[in-house]
Amino acid sequence: MLASFLAALGRPDWWSMALAGFLVRGGIVLVLLPIVTVPTPAQLATAFSPAVSQLAFGGLTPVVLLGIVAGSIVVLAVVAAGGLAGAWLDREQLSSAAIDDELGVDWTPLPTSLREALSVRLAAHLPTLAALAYATFRLVGATYDELTSPGDIAVPIVLRVVGRAPETVLFLVAGWLVGEAVGGLAVRHLAAGATFGASLRRGARQLLTRRALATFGLMSVELVAVVAPFLLAVSRAWQQLRDILLLPSVDPLLVGAALLVLVASWILGLAVIGAALAWRATAWTAELRPAGKPRPDAGFLHPGPSEA
Repeated sequence: MLASFLAALGRPDWWSMALAGFLVRGGIVLVLLPIVTVPTPAQLATAFSPAVSQLAFGGLTPVVLLGIVAGSIVVLAVVAAGGLAGAWLDREQLSSAAIDDELGVDWTPLPTSLREALSVRLAAHLPTLAALAYATFRLVGATYDELTSPGDIAVPIVLRVVGRAPETVLFLVAGWLVGEAVGGLAVRHLAAGATFGASLRRGARQLLTRRALATFGLMSVELVAVVAPFLLAVSRAWQQLRDILLLPSVDPLLVGAALLVLVASWILGLAVIGAALAWRATAWTAELRPAGKPRPDAGFLHPGPSEA
């Protein structure tokens, strides 16, 4: 862990690759949360009522069907592009870390297909998908209960709904962390020469070892300790900027200072998150080093006769 930390600390290019991979795989939603205003039920009803009314009374016309199909294709294309870009960034960082002299893992990743690497990561997130399905079912019921019997109106509706089903957040976070860990290990087994199925099995099995569990626990605590202050700091800076802009007389100096604080908080926070993600990725790469003295052979993990 210390070698992984020191290797990642001295390589800012790894920070950029790790952060970019995280953002294109969906992390952009997380870092935008502090400045996104959640719409109220009235705003949602105003925005979607024309489309819902047209679909309810006009039926599924060819124009509506074409719009749904086109929108679905665009969403899938964006998700696929982000996933492939994230797989490429992961592969580049893995290749750079595996041959780094300071880390000393002494194995050379084999060329892998981006599509196969992405498929392994998606397959590893089956626990996340199960948690998402459960959370969707629970949150729909909690939303209905909140709308029919509202709680404290001073609290945002999102927090009120989550407060009725708090376990959904725990399940989603736990499923995502486990999926990321198994996916990260499986991608590295894939780069070490294992087949698709064998890489998933080895990744899941390795996560249950004491060393990998210790790495998983430490990296999970590290991410929470880095992301939570970032969200709080950016949210506070954004709220302060909004309050200044809503004053009767706006002072340009105060606006500039608040904007500077917001931008500085965001840039510094993203840099720290990138460093933390680079440390996590490097630690998972180091997990594939065999115990004892490392061997200088390339791709030390190969599929056995039963997994070939």
